[in-house]
Amino acid sequence: MKDFKKLQKIFEGSRGEIFLCDYYGKPAVLKKLRPGKPNTLIREAKILRFLEPWHIAPRVYESGEEYIVMEYLQGVSLKEMAHNKDVLKEALKVCYLLDRLGIYHRELGRYYHFVFTKDGVRVLDFERAVYRANPRNVLQFVGFYLRRVDTKEAVQLYKQNPQEGLKKLFEVTHVL
Repeated sequence: MKDFKKLQKIFEGSRGEIFLCDYYGKPAVLKKLRPGKPNTLIREAKILRFLEPWHIAPRVYESGEEYIVMEYLQGVSLKEMAHNKDVLKEALKVCYLLDRLGIYHRELGRYYHFVFTKDGVRVLDFERAVYRANPRNVLQFVGFYLRRVDTKEAVQLYKQNPQEGLKKLFEVTHVL
Protein backbone atom coordinates (compact mmCIF):
# COMPACT_ATOMS: atom_id res chain seq x y z
CA MET A 1 0.00 0.00 0.00
CA LYS A 2 1.19 3.48 -0.86
CA ASP A 3 2.31 5.55 2.11
CA PHE A 4 -0.43 8.16 2.47
CA LYS A 5 0.79 11.34 4.09
CA LYS A 6 -2.18 13.65 3.56
CA LEU A 7 -5.29 11.95 4.89
CA GLN A 8 -8.47 13.76 5.73
CA LYS A 9 -11.06 11.67 7.57
CA ILE A 10 -14.44 12.20 5.96
CA PHE A 11 -16.51 9.43 7.57
CA GLU A 12 -16.36 6.84 10.29
CA GLY A 13 -18.69 3.88 10.10
CA SER A 14 -19.20 0.91 12.37
CA ARG A 15 -16.66 -1.22 10.49
CA GLY A 16 -14.35 1.20 8.77
CA GLU A 17 -12.94 4.67 8.43
CA ILE A 18 -13.05 6.67 5.21
CA PHE A 19 -10.31 9.14 4.28
CA LEU A 20 -9.93 11.52 1.37
CA CYS A 21 -6.42 11.14 -0.03
CA ASP A 22 -4.20 11.76 -3.01
CA TYR A 23 -3.48 8.68 -5.11
CA TYR A 24 -0.72 9.45 -7.58
CA GLY A 25 -2.14 12.88 -8.32
CA LYS A 26 -5.84 11.91 -8.29
CA PRO A 27 -8.30 12.49 -5.47
CA ALA A 28 -9.20 9.12 -4.00
CA VAL A 29 -10.88 7.50 -1.03
CA LEU A 30 -9.05 5.21 1.36
CA LYS A 31 -11.33 2.87 3.29
CA LYS A 32 -9.62 1.19 6.22
CA LEU A 33 -10.90 -1.57 8.44
CA ARG A 34 -11.36 -0.59 12.07
CA PRO A 35 -9.50 -2.86 14.47
CA GLY A 36 -11.52 -5.75 15.84
CA LYS A 37 -14.32 -5.41 13.28
CA PRO A 38 -15.42 -8.11 10.81
CA ASN A 39 -13.50 -7.79 7.56
CA THR A 40 -15.88 -7.09 4.68
CA LEU A 41 -13.35 -5.15 2.60
CA ILE A 42 -12.07 -8.13 0.60
CA ARG A 43 -15.59 -8.96 -0.61
CA GLU A 44 -16.35 -5.27 -1.19
CA ALA A 45 -13.25 -4.85 -3.38
CA LYS A 46 -14.21 -7.97 -5.35
CA ILE A 47 -17.75 -6.67 -5.97
CA LEU A 48 -16.48 -3.20 -6.92
CA ARG A 49 -14.06 -4.73 -9.44
CA PHE A 50 -16.88 -6.86 -10.85
CA LEU A 51 -19.01 -3.71 -11.34
CA GLU A 52 -16.30 -1.63 -13.05
CA PRO A 53 -17.48 -2.26 -16.66
CA TRP A 54 -20.90 -0.76 -15.83
CA HIS A 55 -19.58 2.47 -14.23
CA ILE A 56 -22.13 2.44 -11.42
CA ALA A 57 -19.73 2.25 -8.48
CA PRO A 58 -16.30 3.65 -7.58
CA ARG A 59 -13.34 2.17 -9.45
CA VAL A 60 -10.84 0.31 -7.26
CA TYR A 61 -7.26 1.57 -7.58
CA GLU A 62 -5.71 -0.76 -5.04
CA SER A 63 -6.82 -3.08 -2.24
CA GLY A 64 -5.40 -5.32 0.45
CA GLU A 65 -6.50 -7.33 3.44
CA GLU A 66 -7.61 -4.30 5.44
CA TYR A 67 -7.99 -1.42 2.98
CA ILE A 68 -9.37 -0.29 -0.37
CA VAL A 69 -8.24 2.75 -2.34
CA MET A 70 -10.94 3.77 -4.75
CA GLU A 71 -12.13 6.53 -7.01
CA TYR A 72 -13.44 9.63 -5.27
CA LEU A 73 -16.90 10.38 -6.63
CA GLN A 74 -17.77 14.04 -6.53
CA GLY A 75 -21.43 14.76 -6.76
CA VAL A 76 -24.68 15.41 -4.98
CA SER A 77 -26.46 12.91 -2.74
CA LEU A 78 -29.77 11.52 -3.87
CA LYS A 79 -31.37 13.24 -0.88
CA GLU A 80 -30.73 16.57 -2.60
CA MET A 81 -31.94 15.24 -5.97
CA ALA A 82 -34.94 13.11 -4.86
CA HIS A 83 -37.34 15.71 -6.29
CA ASN A 84 -35.90 15.15 -9.79
CA LYS A 85 -37.88 12.44 -11.61
CA ASP A 86 -35.10 11.82 -14.14
CA VAL A 87 -32.56 11.20 -11.36
CA LEU A 88 -34.99 8.82 -9.61
CA LYS A 89 -35.45 6.92 -12.87
CA GLU A 90 -31.70 6.71 -13.36
CA ALA A 91 -31.28 5.41 -9.80
CA LEU A 92 -34.01 2.83 -10.49
CA LYS A 93 -32.07 1.72 -13.59
CA VAL A 94 -28.94 1.26 -11.47
CA CYS A 95 -30.92 -0.81 -8.95
CA TYR A 96 -32.34 -2.89 -11.80
CA LEU A 97 -28.86 -3.47 -13.19
CA LEU A 98 -27.62 -4.59 -9.78
CA ASP A 99 -30.57 -6.99 -9.59
CA ARG A 100 -29.78 -8.38 -13.05
CA LEU A 101 -26.10 -8.79 -12.10
CA GLY A 102 -26.99 -10.68 -8.91
CA ILE A 103 -25.57 -8.11 -6.47
CA TYR A 104 -27.75 -7.28 -3.46
CA HIS A 105 -26.50 -4.03 -1.91
CA ARG A 106 -28.80 -4.36 1.15
CA GLU A 107 -28.61 -0.66 2.11
CA LEU A 108 -30.12 1.28 -0.78
CA GLY A 109 -32.80 2.73 1.48
CA ARG A 110 -30.32 5.38 2.58
CA TYR A 111 -29.79 8.60 0.70
CA TYR A 112 -26.03 8.71 1.11
CA HIS A 113 -25.43 5.49 -0.87
CA PHE A 114 -26.41 7.22 -4.12
CA VAL A 115 -24.35 10.02 -5.63
CA PHE A 116 -25.44 11.97 -8.69
CA THR A 117 -22.22 12.78 -10.59
CA LYS A 118 -21.52 14.37 -13.96
CA ASP A 119 -21.47 10.78 -15.30
CA GLY A 120 -24.83 9.81 -13.77
CA VAL A 121 -26.03 8.05 -10.65
CA ARG A 122 -23.41 5.96 -8.86
CA VAL A 123 -23.68 3.76 -5.78
CA LEU A 124 -21.34 3.78 -2.79
CA ASP A 125 -20.50 1.48 0.09
CA PHE A 126 -20.77 -2.16 -0.93
CA GLU A 127 -19.35 -3.47 2.36
CA ARG A 128 -22.56 -5.35 3.21
CA ALA A 129 -23.36 -6.32 -0.38
CA VAL A 130 -23.69 -9.99 -1.29
CA TYR A 131 -24.13 -12.09 -4.39
CA ARG A 132 -27.69 -13.40 -4.46
CA ALA A 133 -29.88 -15.23 -6.97
CA ASN A 134 -32.81 -12.86 -6.34
CA PRO A 135 -31.56 -9.46 -5.16
CA ARG A 136 -34.13 -6.90 -4.05
CA ASN A 137 -32.44 -3.59 -4.87
CA VAL A 138 -35.37 -2.25 -6.92
CA LEU A 139 -37.90 -3.26 -4.29
CA GLN A 140 -35.79 -1.72 -1.53
CA PHE A 141 -35.46 1.50 -3.53
CA VAL A 142 -39.21 1.64 -4.19
CA GLY A 143 -40.00 1.05 -0.51
CA PHE A 144 -37.86 4.00 0.52
CA TYR A 145 -37.95 6.56 -2.30
CA LEU A 146 -41.40 5.96 -3.76
CA ARG A 147 -43.29 5.22 -0.54
CA ARG A 148 -45.68 8.16 -1.05
CA VAL A 149 -46.88 6.74 -4.37
CA ASP A 150 -49.12 3.72 -4.99
CA THR A 151 -46.63 1.21 -6.39
CA LYS A 152 -48.47 -2.04 -5.53
CA GLU A 153 -49.34 -2.94 -9.12
CA ALA A 154 -45.88 -2.04 -10.41
CA VAL A 155 -44.16 -4.02 -7.63
CA GLN A 156 -46.30 -7.11 -8.30
CA LEU A 157 -45.48 -6.84 -11.99
CA TYR A 158 -41.77 -6.42 -11.19
CA LYS A 159 -41.80 -9.63 -9.16
CA GLN A 160 -43.28 -11.53 -12.12
CA ASN A 161 -41.57 -9.72 -14.99
CA PRO A 162 -38.77 -7.36 -13.91
CA GLN A 163 -38.39 -5.62 -17.27
CA GLU A 164 -42.10 -4.78 -17.57
CA GLY A 165 -42.32 -3.94 -13.88
CA LEU A 166 -39.48 -1.45 -14.27
CA LYS A 167 -41.37 0.28 -17.09
CA LYS A 168 -44.43 0.51 -14.84
CA LEU A 169 -42.29 1.95 -12.03
CA PHE A 170 -41.01 4.62 -14.43
CA GLU A 171 -44.64 5.57 -15.12
CA VAL A 172 -45.33 5.81 -11.38
CA THR A 173 -42.49 8.31 -10.92
CA HIS A 174 -44.39 10.78 -13.10
CA VAL A 175 -46.92 11.37 -10.31
CA LEU A 176 -44.29 12.51 -7.83
